Amino acid sequence: MARRGRMEADRGATSAAPAVPGSAIAEAADGGSAARGWLRLGRDGRLTAYASCAEGLVRWTESAPGSDIWQGPELFPVEGWAGRFTLAQDHNGFVWFAGTRFRDGAPGGRELIVATQYQTGRPLGDWRAVGNPFPERKKSQPQAQAQPPAPGQEQPEAESGAPLPPPGDPVVLPDGTGALHILTTRFGVGARGRTRRADGVWGSWVDYQGKWVRGAVVPLVTAQGRAEFLVTFRGGASYWGQEMPGSDFRWLGRMKADAVEGTYSSCETGPGIGTYFWRHPADGGVIAYRPQAPAGASPALMPLGGAGGVGPVGVARTRIDGYDCTVLLQRGAEGYPEIAAYPTHGEHYGTWWAPVGDRCAGLPAISLDARGSVTIAMIDLDGGLLIARQDPTDPGLAFGPWCRVG
Repeated sequence: MARRGRMEADRGATSAAPAVPGSAIAEAADGGSAARGWLRLGRDGRLTAYASCAEGLVRWTESAPGSDIWQGPELFPVEGWAGRFTLAQDHNGFVWFAGTRFRDGAPGGRELIVATQYQTGRPLGDWRAVGNPFPERKKSQPQAQAQPPAPGQEQPEAESGAPLPPPGDPVVLPDGTGALHILTTRFGVGARGRTRRADGVWGSWVDYQGKWVRGAVVPLVTAQGRAEFLVTFRGGASYWGQEMPGSDFRWLGRMKADAVEGTYSSCETGPGIGTYFWRHPADGGVIAYRPQAPAGASPALMPLGGAGGVGPVGVARTRIDGYDCTVLLQRGAEGYPEIAAYPTHGEHYGTWWAPVGDRCAGLPAISLDARGSVTIAMIDLDGGLLIARQDPTDPGLAFGPWCRVG
């Protein structure tokens, strides 16, 4: 269904010399610093790609919608930058970033920070500290344990006298009222969240339970602006969501499923309906799950192939030959980008994965461009940004040649 792009094809121009060595970008991407959904479409129709390096955030920007001329890479330094970040886009097109920086005097020596890009190609706003809900606790004397913990519920290290593992990546989640939620996790403590209302006032940290949480929460916002997320643990996840945009999060249930930690992603695949994806630990194949199953049906785990792939899949929806389809993009077992597509909510039809490029550093990314065409991006082993676009003149899901744009 997909045609592999030609790597030897066109090279787009960039506006200036790189502000950061490509090797540093590739090293950070391969080290796991690439954020889910790092390719974004702005309200003006231009795409922007984001990455990380040791000094801060890196950005490439289309010069015009659909152009192979991009500006970047631009470096936005962050003092004390921990290297990893997440991002989300709100209904106004603003892109929100969350990360961690090290700072003397902060609880545990680190604090969570957020920043905003209000317009495509414009500078980021200041990084603002939002605190740390997991201050280090004094070690207590270890106590005898009556019986061993159940599988997946190991004794928290703080209770055994050892330090807790570091917190998971902070996640930003903007809802349709203009409120911004920041969520973070720590094994042995749980998930915590803090909300900045539309008027700019921050609330207190809220406990979302999940003492045995593993990895960051998995966010999703519907087109109507209702926010929800999963708190994942070994053997399953708890499901939290708003009844309506702006309302408090409430516990909506729990699912049981084995998953590879750190491989979750999500997408709205119907009006108000979210589908979550992750990898099965047996073979790395992709699993799809909808907590809100159609009336009369029970939520089910739906396999989608892709065995041997790594990390979370990128997800997009588009029309292919007139049909509403969900498109998945992964880094395959050999390090190549691979793509698959199927009729939306038609997981039972199965998928066929096809390679669409050479080896990449970190995770590839997927988005729709200003024309609504599927666009895929990857960082090559030299740290350069490559783009391939859907060829609308060919049937099915076919791509034109790869173009190095930064």
